[in-house]
Amino acid sequence: MCRNNYLHISRISFLFLAVIATATAMAQNVGRHWTVADGLPTGEVHQIVELPNGQMLVNCEGVFCLSDGKGFQTIPCDYTRAYRLPHFSSGYRQLWQGDSLLWLRDFYRIYLFDARTRSFRYDITKENIDELADFEISTVVLTDRQGGLWEGSMQNGIQYTPPARHQTILIEGDNPTIALARSTLDSQGRIWHCWKDGVVCEDGSEWTRYHSGNVMSLPFDRTTFVTELSRDRYLLCDSFCILGYFYPQRMDFVCLNDRLPALNSYRHFVGACPVDAKWVAVYSQNGAFLLDTEADTLAPFPCAGEIERFSTKYNCIVRDTKGCLWVGTQNGLFKTHPQPLPWREGSDYLCERVEELANNCIRSLAVDADGNVWVGSSSGISKIVNTPPSHGGSRRGASTVINYGVEDGFPAIGIMERAAMLLPDSSLVFVYRPDLAVRFRPEWLALADTSPLATVITSVRVGDEILPLESLSTGPEGKSGNLRFRYNQNSLAVQFSALNYATPSHTRYRYRLYGLETEWQSLPQYALGDRQGSYGTAEYRALPPGKYTFEVQSAIDEGPWGASSQLVFAIQPPWWLTWWAKAIYCLLSLLSLLSLLSYYLKRKRAALERENDQRVNRLFELREEARHQFAESTNIDPQKIGVNSEEEAFAERMLKAIEGHLSDAEYGVDQLASDVAMSRSALYSKLRTMLGISPADFIRNVRLKHAAQLLSDTDLPIGEIAECVGYNTHKAFSSNFKKMFGVLPSAYRTPEGN
Repeated sequence: MCRNNYLHISRISFLFLAVIATATAMAQNVGRHWTVADGLPTGEVHQIVELPNGQMLVNCEGVFCLSDGKGFQTIPCDYTRAYRLPHFSSGYRQLWQGDSLLWLRDFYRIYLFDARTRSFRYDITKENIDELADFEISTVVLTDRQGGLWEGSMQNGIQYTPPARHQTILIEGDNPTIALARSTLDSQGRIWHCWKDGVVCEDGSEWTRYHSGNVMSLPFDRTTFVTELSRDRYLLCDSFCILGYFYPQRMDFVCLNDRLPALNSYRHFVGACPVDAKWVAVYSQNGAFLLDTEADTLAPFPCAGEIERFSTKYNCIVRDTKGCLWVGTQNGLFKTHPQPLPWREGSDYLCERVEELANNCIRSLAVDADGNVWVGSSSGISKIVNTPPSHGGSRRGASTVINYGVEDGFPAIGIMERAAMLLPDSSLVFVYRPDLAVRFRPEWLALADTSPLATVITSVRVGDEILPLESLSTGPEGKSGNLRFRYNQNSLAVQFSALNYATPSHTRYRYRLYGLETEWQSLPQYALGDRQGSYGTAEYRALPPGKYTFEVQSAIDEGPWGASSQLVFAIQPPWWLTWWAKAIYCLLSLLSLLSLLSYYLKRKRAALERENDQRVNRLFELREEARHQFAESTNIDPQKIGVNSEEEAFAERMLKAIEGHLSDAEYGVDQLASDVAMSRSALYSKLRTMLGISPADFIRNVRLKHAAQLLSDTDLPIGEIAECVGYNTHKAFSSNFKKMFGVLPSAYRTPEGN
C-alpha cells in the first residue's frame, strides 16, 4: 500500500518536474586550468597573444611558449640577441606588424616573433625600433576567436572558460524519471516495471502488480524484461530464463521453453525488440535469435556470425524509424539494414560495425524524434547521425559519430544496461546509477557554429628527435616544411590540432600520406589523447625512401571538413641506393655480364676447337684407313675409300667411269675429269685429299686391282688380262703389276709353295 501511494505521487509529480527541469536547464560550462603540469614554464603569466593560426603565445616571466592543443611547448629564445632597451620600460606591450610579425616588449628587451615560422628573429636594429608606432598594452585576459576566455594569473597558470552554451540536466536521487527510463512504455502509454516481486503496470493513477500468485502458469516473480507484442500480448522473461507470452487481461502466461527446447541453451536473456508484427529479436548473454510470434518457431538472428566475431554478449537492441536494427554488444555497435524476414544463414544481409565511438562497450540505445540513434557506453554518450541505408555491400564506418563527454555535461562514468528512453517531450534520458541520470534535448547539445577550424601541425618527431618549429614554417597553400631525412630517420610521428579550445571532443580528424596511401585515415576520438579531440597523432614507421606529403583536415561534429594542412618531406635513400650508386651497379653489372659473356665465348670457342680437332683427327684416321684400304685390298669399295656420303658417291662415279673404259688404253685423266664433271685440277685436288694419289695413279691402280682379281678368279691368259685392263704390251703390264704387288702377274696367279 505504501509503495502504491509513493508511485502514485511520483507519477503525478513527474510532469511537474519535467516542466520545471526544462525551464531551468543548466548551462554547464566546463573550463580548463593550465599549469606547469601542462607545459607552462612557470605559473606566472604576463602576456597572452592569439596567433593567426589559433595558437596562443604565452609569456611566462620571460620564457615563451606556444599552445599545441594538449598543452604548451617552450619556444627557444636567445635573450642575448634580442634588442636590449637603453632604459627600464614599464609593463608588457605588443604590436603586430602585418599579419605575421609580432613585436613584444617587457621591462628590458624587445623581441620579434615570426608567426609564420613560429620562431624568434634577431635582425632588429635601432632603425626598426624607431619606425614602430606605440606598443599596445598587453593583457593577461583574452577572448579568443571562439569566444573562450583566457585568464592568466601571477602564480597559478591560465584559467580557460569556454563560451556559454546549453547543456544537460543531472537527475539525482530517487527520481521517477530514472524509474521511467529503466522501464517499458507500451503503445497505450502504460509503463511496465520489472521488479523482483513481479511485473507492475502503471496506467495513470492505477497500478497493477502481476505475479505468480495471480497469473496462471507464471513460475517465478522476479522478471527480467517485458516487451509489447500485438493483440494485447507481451513477451515476458524471468530471471531463470523462462520465456513466454503474457496475457494481462486474462491473467495467463504461456511458457515457450517446453515447445522450443533450443531456448534452454541460452545462458541469460537480456531483452527483446520487435522487428515487425510477426518477428521479435531476443538477445542474451551468449547469442541472439528471431522468434516468430505467430508460428512459435525460431530463426537465426541476422548477421550473428559477423557480430559474434567481436562479442557474443548482447546488451541492447533498438529499431530505428527506418526499420534498421542497432545491436549493442560488449564489444561494438552494429547496424543491420532491413531485409525481408525470415533471414536465412548465408543470405545477403547488410551489416556494418560503427567505428569511432567513445567506447565500444555498448550499454543502452535510444532513438530521438529525428531518427538519430544515441548510444550510451561504459565511457560517455555518442550520437549516430541518421544516414541512408547502403546498397551493394557493407558500409563499415560510414555513419557520422559525435561523441559527448564531461564538457557537454555528461558524468565521466558508465551507463546502465537498457536504461535509456525518449520522453514524450522529445528529450532523452540516460541512467548511470539507480540514483543518477542525465536528461537533455538533442538540440541543447548542438553547437551554434560548426565551421571548420584550420588544423595546425604542432610537432614532428623523427625517431627520438623533435624537430624545431621553424622547420615547420607554413608556406603557400598551407604547406609546411620541405624537409629531408636520412634513410634511417624513416619513423615519424606527426602531431596536429584544430586548436578547438571551446569544444575539443567535438573535433574530428582525418589524414593521409601521399606516396604511401591515397585514402583518408580517420582518427577515432577515443584515440585522441587525454582530452578528446584536443590533438591527434599520426605515426608511420619504416617508411621506404621517397617523397611524401602528409595532409590533415579537421571538422566539428557533422560540419564540413576544413582546409588541409600539409607537411612535405623526403626520405633520402642510403648511399648504396642513390642514383650514382645504382649507375655504378649497372656499370658493374654490365662489365660482369660482358666478362661472363667473354668467358662463355672463350669456353665455347675452346670447346669448338676441341671438337674441331677431334673431327680433324677423326678425319685423318678415316683418311688413313681409307688409303690403307685402297692400298691393301684388291677389291675397291667406294664406301671404304670415302669418309662421307659425298666422297662415297664421288668414288662410285669415278669407279663406274673407269670400269666403263677399263680396256681403253687411251682413257686418261682428262676423260675421267670430264666423266665426273670436274676440271683436271679439281680432280687432282680431290684425289690428293681423299687418297693422297694423283688421278693417273688412281686410274692405274684401278686397272691393276681389276687385273689382280682376274688373275685370281679366272684362267685367262696374262696377255688377254693385260688387254682387258687397258695395257697394250705385256711388258708394261708386268712391270706396273710388279711395282704395285711386288710380284709378276704369273707369280701372283701361282704363289710359291702351291
